[in-house]
Amino acid sequence: MKKALILALTVLTVLCMATAALAIEVSHEGLVEVKWGGYIQGDDKPQPGFEIGDFEAKLTVDFLKDYGDGVTAGVKTKIQAHGDLDPLTKHPTNDDGDLIREFAFDGAGWIQVDRDLFTLKAATKINDQVGRDFKEYKISNLPGLKLNLKLIDGLTAYTIVNAGGNANNGRYNYLAKAEFVEDLFTVGGGIQADAVKNKSGFGVYGTANVIDGLTIDAEFGSRNTDTADENNKAITAIMAGAGYKEGAIDAKASFLMQDSGFKSLCDDDADQGWRINEAYRFLTGDPLEDYNHDVMIVFAKASYKITDDFEVNGNFDYLLSVKDADGKDLPEATEDALTKISYKAGAAYTIDALKLEGWYKAYVGNEVGAKATYTLADGVDTSLKVGFGKKDKDDKNEEAKLSYTALIKAKL
Repeated sequence: MKKALILALTVLTVLCMATAALAIEVSHEGLVEVKWGGYIQGDDKPQPGFEIGDFEAKLTVDFLKDYGDGVTAGVKTKIQAHGDLDPLTKHPTNDDGDLIREFAFDGAGWIQVDRDLFTLKAATKINDQVGRDFKEYKISNLPGLKLNLKLIDGLTAYTIVNAGGNANNGRYNYLAKAEFVEDLFTVGGGIQADAVKNKSGFGVYGTANVIDGLTIDAEFGSRNTDTADENNKAITAIMAGAGYKEGAIDAKASFLMQDSGFKSLCDDDADQGWRINEAYRFLTGDPLEDYNHDVMIVFAKASYKITDDFEVNGNFDYLLSVKDADGKDLPEATEDALTKISYKAGAAYTIDALKLEGWYKAYVGNEVGAKATYTLADGVDTSLKVGFGKKDKDDKNEEAKLSYTALIKAKL
């Protein structure tokens, strides 16, 4: 803790000594949640109580100096005082029962040269990925260079090279990517290779604005997850969709064909417990631990505003086809055990600062639920959520569970 305070005071001292030639931007974010809740499941009726929800605070300090003639340099420093809880214990404590929190320091620095036809940046940490919607496949975040070419209006083309040196056995990582944006369409793609992790990949994507409100998009990705193995085959994924947003209607339908092991969503972005397509794009999670199959999935999501305050919404996923990692049929018993449909139907009504929501959703489990959220002030909400359902809706021996949670949340 003493070291953390010394570092924090050092940052504040630097801020106070800054001159006009050095531009400094300080931003902060944080979240505090306190919960009260419990559940009833058959004869299991534990006492409800208070719990800590999300609890974090982060300070970001951006230092920027302009040297003139298109030359700039900067450092971004992040100080995180309260991070996420330990993913295993959830509530790590010391001998006194107090939550253990540590200061975490991170950041990166860069030097940039900006000219008419290019921008060159040298950075202490730099990385990216070729995919747009197919994410979670960045090259290693290491020191390197980024060259951004300014060729024509609407075209963004750049390459990144990082790593090398004895620590990486002389191996370099690279990425080359381009994207062209026009009023009616967007097209992009690139290649990447991570010699440090023995991975490579390429991808292309595009979007077309067909008519007002109607867009179509598609993306293809190919990944070799072990380039050191000459026999390792690349895995691929294709996703295409059409969306319509006009007036009260907001709807989109998509198709996904994906090989086993092609992860493209992180935990924060995936609703893997309730949507089939996101479970397979995330690869693992509740309720199933193994989503390593070759799959074809269709999925859709839509909402309709009946009035400015009242909305109905829903989603639907269907598993069209499932094979094993070698493209062969699964054993009949294994395939029969898979749930091939997930869906949700819901509604939301807003009255000034009060928002009321209700839904029924089902996948492996099911839940009928309701939530009332009241905004006390900008950034401060309180809510009450009630849910009733089962982890496995087809398990006749499982008793349905009634859960309830009251929460107050403040974004700093």
